[in-house]
Amino acid sequence: MKGGPLGGRPVGVLTAEQVNFDDIKNMGDLSRSGKIFQDKARKEGRGNEAIIAINPGGEEVWDRLVSAHGQPGAPVIVLNNAYSTSYDLGNKKGFEEVYYLKRISKGFVYRAFPGPWQALLEKPDGSTEVLKSYKSKPSLREASELVREESFKRYAALGNDRWMSGRM
Repeated sequence: MKGGPLGGRPVGVLTAEQVNFDDIKNMGDLSRSGKIFQDKARKEGRGNEAIIAINPGGEEVWDRLVSAHGQPGAPVIVLNNAYSTSYDLGNKKGFEEVYYLKRISKGFVYRAFPGPWQALLEKPDGSTEVLKSYKSKPSLREASELVREESFKRYAALGNDRWMSGRM
């Protein structure tokens, strides 16, 4: 798509990791690529440019990331964040989680924007089932208790273990 995949905006891809940027230049109509927080990357920013930041670090640097590279009214997307500083779901900074998958005991919490948050039960055969959908982000405790309790109800006689023999 000319002008980038985010509503026709130019798209810059920045990362904290060592990347051969020549390899990603043929992956679409990117306006630029570079390293997060380097002067060159800051100076090359364009008006109305969306930023995709790959593995930028913990959420304590996200405000600096937006300040250094973001443009007013343009999205900043954080992909593959290596870790979270929260013992709950998502982040404490108020950033919208667009794609989210977290393993919890006996299942997962999942979200794909614009869809709902979901508590998924992992069955002993490895398949999953949506137990509940949430309009807003649930707490980690709420989703975990729901999934764990349902798993115990259904599979306690089987040892309630997703790593059943025959699955390895």
